[in-house]
Amino acid sequence: MSQAAPAGLRNIARRQFLSGAAAAMALRPHPAKAAGPRLVSLSWAVSETLYAMGVAPVAAAETALYDSVVRQPETPASTVDIGLQGAPNLEYLAQLSPDIVIIQSWQDNLRPALERCADVETVDIYTGAGDAFAHARDAARKLGTIAAMPARADGLVLQCDARLEMLRRRLRPGANTACLLVQMIDETNLTVFTAGSLFDGALTRLGLQNAWPGPPSLLWGGAVVGLEQLAEHPDATLILIDSPGLSPDETLTGSPLWQALPPVRAGRSHRLASLWGFGGLPTALRFAEALTNAIA
Repeated sequence: MSQAAPAGLRNIARRQFLSGAAAAMALRPHPAKAAGPRLVSLSWAVSETLYAMGVAPVAAAETALYDSVVRQPETPASTVDIGLQGAPNLEYLAQLSPDIVIIQSWQDNLRPALERCADVETVDIYTGAGDAFAHARDAARKLGTIAAMPARADGLVLQCDARLEMLRRRLRPGANTACLLVQMIDETNLTVFTAGSLFDGALTRLGLQNAWPGPPSLLWGGAVVGLEQLAEHPDATLILIDSPGLSPDETLTGSPLWQALPPVRAGRSHRLASLWGFGGLPTALRFAEALTNAIA
């Protein structure tokens, strides 16, 4: 007959189970609540954060493309498409009579026209400065206030933090901690995710390091580099993230220059399925999950 686990171990196991169960709910939307302001989201990062909290805005920008590129959480069935993130359909917006339209500061040029239809709130994640992951946490809480659901926002933030801690513990001791995070542009050029990017924020919270030392030149925390520049970091682990909305292209990974990179020759390269690096907390957590599964 097997012996029962000591009480202390049972308590630890129970806490781990509860923590894991709570974390697993981070990207599972709660049933949408009918009460609350009528919201319109003009930013995908805002949209996915609202959806993860179980908030269905009356309208959001580029919903079909969002569902193709970002993919999850899916756009709620009740949310209609209001047009492009940079050029929403203002006539349709006025007909919807929303209470609040939510933008990021890179969309500030839309504010005068939007304010003729509704109040406008700016919820920033990408400003070109600071830590996009920290901004994403703050944005979730601000969105919770705007949507009159602060407990939902707090729950999302805490669940994401708990899951990141669990993933950090999964990474084997002594694993190579310096990573290059890249996405293909073409067979000779890539985007490298720098300090300040959403993926960099998740990476460092897993206890890893970003091997790329240069500053960002792109709003979301990235820089365009030539493939040959990756050879300057021979000891790094190379993480290739498939480009969103594009089929995997072997012209890069099959090229002699890619195959000659020291991390590739040493077996320290990994490929992650498509991820959109301009998102919010749900995207950050999906990246952390994929990265941990690849290198743990």
